[in-house]
Amino acid sequence: MPSRARWHAVAAIVVAVALFALLPQLAARAVRGAIERDSAAERARFDAGASPWSWRFRHADDVVAGQAFGGATLDAGADGLTVRATDGSPAEVGFPLARTADIRRIDELHLRAHASVPVAASVSVREAFDEPMRHAAIGVLGPDAPDLTVRLPALAWHDDAGKAVPAPRRAAMLRLGMVLPPSARVTLQSAALLPSSGIVEPHAGSLPRGLGAEALLAWRDNQRAADPLVTFDQAIYRPAPPWTGWLLLAIYAALLGGGGWLLRRRAGRSVDLVNAALVAAGPLGFIAGLGFGPHPAVAGILIFTLGVAYAAFLTWRRAVPPWHVWVSWRGVGWPWLAIVVAGGLVAFVGHPLAWPPVNRALIYVGWAMVQQWLVLAVLAGLLDRALPRPWAVLLAALAFALLHTPNGLLMQLCFVAELGWAWWFLRHRAILPIAIAHAASALLLQAGLAGGVLRSMEVSARFLN
Repeated sequence: MPSRARWHAVAAIVVAVALFALLPQLAARAVRGAIERDSAAERARFDAGASPWSWRFRHADDVVAGQAFGGATLDAGADGLTVRATDGSPAEVGFPLARTADIRRIDELHLRAHASVPVAASVSVREAFDEPMRHAAIGVLGPDAPDLTVRLPALAWHDDAGKAVPAPRRAAMLRLGMVLPPSARVTLQSAALLPSSGIVEPHAGSLPRGLGAEALLAWRDNQRAADPLVTFDQAIYRPAPPWTGWLLLAIYAALLGGGGWLLRRRAGRSVDLVNAALVAAGPLGFIAGLGFGPHPAVAGILIFTLGVAYAAFLTWRRAVPPWHVWVSWRGVGWPWLAIVVAGGLVAFVGHPLAWPPVNRALIYVGWAMVQQWLVLAVLAGLLDRALPRPWAVLLAALAFALLHTPNGLLMQLCFVAELGWAWWFLRHRAILPIAIAHAASALLLQAGLAGGVLRSMEVSARFLN
């Protein structure tokens, strides 16, 4: 190895070690910020007499499992979700709870629904997932009474056998039950748990210093187990103006247009660096800005899409170095070592395997292919032409790690894996072996580590939904 190349390799290794150590701090900072923003938003809801537990029913995914349980079907429409009786047997719809609700202080259920005929309704609650179900009748839904409000502690509760039981204090599971006559239907529009007292002032705790992302999430959950209404720090909720995302989208689109214009008029290292930065900016900005929200903003989705589309445009224009789907079987062993490492981690520090459904696993295989095409075929390919190879490998690995923000330990695992995968790719230029290794390793970690050692993998797991 020539002297200059050797020094580049040594310097890149030193920087890689430093980045490996810094990634958990970045993840912890992102998690801390997300917890503080979520807490400020919750305090704003409480100050307005609302709560974090409210639902608008427009799509099937707005209820648990996207379906009605029992003798009914579920259809989405402009007016809400319509529950249609199939055989006259009882039916249930589950309300998604991001965390346990305190139904002693947030004690009223407000329900807006229309029924084609009078329908007896009830609620079912579990205080914890391993606790028995408790049931209570809440009244009748009908065509002329769309709004129903009930105080949950005042209801007559009973168990599955019909024996009277005390009112639940918390709800880890909440279902609406209905007894629909054949051919009857109920259209659910909205529901909310609200305080009957009007305004609740939750306790505001302080986030501890020095904890990593996984430890912060575990600490938050322990605090919520003791008090479901607890919030953290005293920040005031200041939501960004709704036009901010659209402004960023317009700026990014203009920059991509400038990159396309530059591509037609010049070539060389500077153009490759500009295009690499443009390709990375959209997806990285979108992923890093997701926080814990289950519903990303439309502008953010479009920014991500534009970045991927620009990478496809560069590939179509042959502005990235050529690459292949496969390579001879003799060369695929190195990328697949990651599967062995993932299996070892699960075997030594994991929990019993809990595999995602097959359809979600297949979706993730496709997502892994897209990620590796974007990071290796496009980003690493451009960087390899513009920079010494050790730096191209390092920056590609860093981009891959940042795509998993704010997942702490997962970012470190991805960083190390992509260092090896990028080095192998730039020698063999084949994507599919790496995508297979990526998907298999990720599914193993999701099945055997998520929620345990890899506590914050809950964020990336959204891509399986």
